[in-house]
Amino acid sequence: MRPMIERAVKILSNEPKSRFFLKLLLWFIFLSTLGVGGGIFFLLFAVVPIEQVFTDRGWSQFKIDHAMKYFVVGWVVFGFVVSFLYYFFIVKKNRWLLTWLLAASSIMLTVAGLYYFLNTGSGIVQASQGEVVEGERFTFGPYPEKDDLISLKERGYDGVITLLNPTLPIEKPLLDQEVKFAEDADLEVHSLPMLPWVGDNTKSIEKVKELIAQDDKKYYVHCYLGRHRVDVVKQVINEELGDELYELRFLQPTTLERGSLFYFPDQSILMGPYPTEEEWFTRIKRGEVEEVVSLLNDKQDSEWLAKEQKTISELQMKYTHMPLKEEPTLDEIRKVAEYVQSVDHKVYVHDFTKSTAIAMLESYLDWGTTLTGTLPPALHCGMSEWIGRKMLVGCQPDKIERDRLRKMGVIDFIQLDAMKLTEQYKVIKEAKEQKRLIYIVAGSKQQQIKRMATGLLYGSDQRGKELEGIIFANGQAKRHERNLLVGPMLEPSEYETFATAYGAAQIIYLQSPSTSTSAEVKQVKELGEAHHILVKVVRMTTGYEEELIPLLDHESGLNYIMTEDSLTPEVNAYLKKF
Repeated sequence: MRPMIERAVKILSNEPKSRFFLKLLLWFIFLSTLGVGGGIFFLLFAVVPIEQVFTDRGWSQFKIDHAMKYFVVGWVVFGFVVSFLYYFFIVKKNRWLLTWLLAASSIMLTVAGLYYFLNTGSGIVQASQGEVVEGERFTFGPYPEKDDLISLKERGYDGVITLLNPTLPIEKPLLDQEVKFAEDADLEVHSLPMLPWVGDNTKSIEKVKELIAQDDKKYYVHCYLGRHRVDVVKQVINEELGDELYELRFLQPTTLERGSLFYFPDQSILMGPYPTEEEWFTRIKRGEVEEVVSLLNDKQDSEWLAKEQKTISELQMKYTHMPLKEEPTLDEIRKVAEYVQSVDHKVYVHDFTKSTAIAMLESYLDWGTTLTGTLPPALHCGMSEWIGRKMLVGCQPDKIERDRLRKMGVIDFIQLDAMKLTEQYKVIKEAKEQKRLIYIVAGSKQQQIKRMATGLLYGSDQRGKELEGIIFANGQAKRHERNLLVGPMLEPSEYETFATAYGAAQIIYLQSPSTSTSAEVKQVKELGEAHHILVKVVRMTTGYEEELIPLLDHESGLNYIMTEDSLTPEVNAYLKKF
């Protein structure tokens, strides 16, 4: 046999035409084996660790998937580049010893890769696998071995949902093996092929929804490693099932890249700027929005309109276009508000960035009324300033200016420049509770009072930048959102210098029963009452998050969470996950 092979190689090496086809064959073998064998090890030792780094940094799954596409494409490009270098600088120059050596090495790499890939119980593969996450009806994990399938049957599972793709040569043997082992274990196999990071998985997702509707069935869902494709199915189940066990639990963000995000009754109405590509998925679709209402102008924003219509169609949401001009009338605002309040599903309303339309609509949806106008009025004594479209703050207007302000919607004029800080806070808080459109006469204290009123209503109008780096006597605070700070216990004087001055709408005291006393709780409540600040006490016992998150979601003003200094890292880490 060996002499025959040597003779064939010799003939092919001497015949020009045969040599050309031999070179092409060697190039193809090198390209395909490097792609398969190298790709397997690239997945296990590069892609999976890199993805874990992104996960640890708190990246969304959408952002991770988007980034990983470039690694996949990068590997393909790398494979072609290396193979062409191999062909032009080694094969084509008749460096036969090196040619055959590299081809043989590439084949050996593929053999080793396939060995580890197909032996899913090996230590190398198991080190890269995700954890098994068990639920009431759906359990997620990596590729199951024969004993795992038998165990699933014994534990009452009805079937397996496999996301392996038979069009991938390296996954087809595993799928065939799984089908055989599942038949032996009397388990039904539902093959819903998916591709990680790339490709259209729409058809498989639709089949997943059909299986979800069979509420008497229990399934084990897996891909190869239990890390990538199963996350897509988790998302679908979270959206479709509505079961608390699978519910997506996260703190509602208050800012997007292009501006602030607002929420209204029962969070059924969201409003903000034009989302980025990632935000469409992570904030809008993931937030269970069913309809998008666009306020974009036809002429000025035609390119963005076309782009969002395509995106919304792909995300399978309803699209409604209600364009508003740069300075809308009260009737136009009312028309949009009445529409979004009439629908029976979750709606996202947006303009491109922060605009007069968004500010007026936010006020109207929240208070049922709004101040009108694009620019804050200039008075004889100086410029006034907006606080949303709910309040104006400035100097003392004369009679003519008061009449003009009343036409803009102002109901009351309140003079606060001569009041103490705590009294200023009390008056603004009462106006907020009564939903009164007011003009605040602030005099020389305009910036101080504006900061306080902004805090009470919105937390911040600068995406929280002014809340960065605040240091208290007991430690430094950390900003999480436009209206959320976490920090240490406040000293008595800081209830005025910080909580009142910055317009804290509520203080949430996360109380550790093991380290705090009833006297300390009483003191916190008394200090809050003395400064007219709402104080909520949440005991840090098992499940305290169930009480904390709703408190934050239902207050648009500045929230300050305080706890013992030793516990703030735990609270910050918990909120980061959301």
